[in-house]
Amino acid sequence: MTSASAVLDVVVENKEISSILKGNKDNDQSSICSGSIDNSFVQSPSFESFSTIQDMENLAELNMDENSDLCVKIDNPQKHLVTLETYITFRLTTKVARIEFPENEYCVRRRYNDFIWLRQKLVDNHPFCIVPPLPGKHSLMGQLDRYSKEFILLRMKALNLFMSRIVQHPILSCNEQLFYFLTAKQEDFSAHRKQKLMDPNSRSQSLSNSSITTTKTRHYEFDKMKTYLTALSEKLSSVEKISNRIIRERAEFITELNSFHPIFTTWATSEPELAGILQGIGHALERMSSSQNILVQNYNNTMANPMKDFLSYIDVVQDTLKRRESHQQAYENAIEELNKKHNQKDKLVAISQNQEGAGVQSWKQRNCDEQLEKLGTHIPQLLKKVEANQDYLECANESLRSDLERWQIEKQDCIKKILLDFVNKQIEYEQSQVNAWEQITNEITAGFAVNNNSN
Repeated sequence: MTSASAVLDVVVENKEISSILKGNKDNDQSSICSGSIDNSFVQSPSFESFSTIQDMENLAELNMDENSDLCVKIDNPQKHLVTLETYITFRLTTKVARIEFPENEYCVRRRYNDFIWLRQKLVDNHPFCIVPPLPGKHSLMGQLDRYSKEFILLRMKALNLFMSRIVQHPILSCNEQLFYFLTAKQEDFSAHRKQKLMDPNSRSQSLSNSSITTTKTRHYEFDKMKTYLTALSEKLSSVEKISNRIIRERAEFITELNSFHPIFTTWATSEPELAGILQGIGHALERMSSSQNILVQNYNNTMANPMKDFLSYIDVVQDTLKRRESHQQAYENAIEELNKKHNQKDKLVAISQNQEGAGVQSWKQRNCDEQLEKLGTHIPQLLKKVEANQDYLECANESLRSDLERWQIEKQDCIKKILLDFVNKQIEYEQSQVNAWEQITNEITAGFAVNNNSN
């Protein structure tokens, strides 16, 4: 990694990483999409710090579905140097065939904080939609340098997954803030971000931070889902812990295997008659170590990071269920308050009738009448509030129910892919072990056959 002092002394021409890697084939398009952001200098990252051709091509397959009317691809990271700040931006290429988009293709650059802003706006505007999680703020696997190649590629892959889930959502993909995020030029987008916009239909702001007590009316469907999510999270966390332990043990085993190869090589020099066999065993052990190392290196991509991402997804679903509960609590509180006012009114009416019959002093009668008059104004307002909360809760239930159905399908696909990828890597590893020992066995067998024929 280039030291901070060396980086500040170098200002390199702003070129896209993919253009550098592919011989500047897309140089004309690069100049359009990679303009400076907030008048910052752009440091073209070294190949070691960011991507390779293979990495970029793998990422390009994530979500550019040509059959979709809205698809977004995120690639081409760039490092920006400004006063007291260094940050990374990514290129977003959007292909769209919707009437609300004036053009069919857009190319903009966004940084990680912009994605945070987008997600928060989606949560505010659609509190009962399951808004997918973003990758972690600082690291996706351990304590990686946030400007290292590994970290940037992991973040870029996770951001692609995030945007893929957003644009495939029937409601979130039509959000106005998403439109600005995908289409606005940097100056316009920065100005738009500074505006304090609030969706008049959104109630998440008022209740999102309120403490949730147990609701009086249990909703069987959503309570069952809460229990299921808790159990699923615990099981997947257990799988993650066990797989982490297995990988650590494999890493320790690699160290032991690496010590065997030189032992057999040295032994072969002192045993001329067995030299071929000993060297073959040494090479087989070396191949075992190499295949084992590949398995360990691939673990983060095949199991660790996808599992962490899905556990975060479960947390998001649980948060959405909590927001629904907070609105149900508000609805129940409004009903309880309305019932209290009705009871208070009934008592005042009874007292007023008794006072009239008993010929009570007029000032007590006036006081009772004033309270009844206030209740006559307050009760209709509470009734409207209850009806509005009931309608809103019913809409929330339908919205969340629909999203949970979609999420269940995605859950099955995600977990299936994670487990299959993990199993396939294990199969590849075991096959490489078998091949290594079959090769040395065949060589030894062939050697014995030659010796027998010569004798």
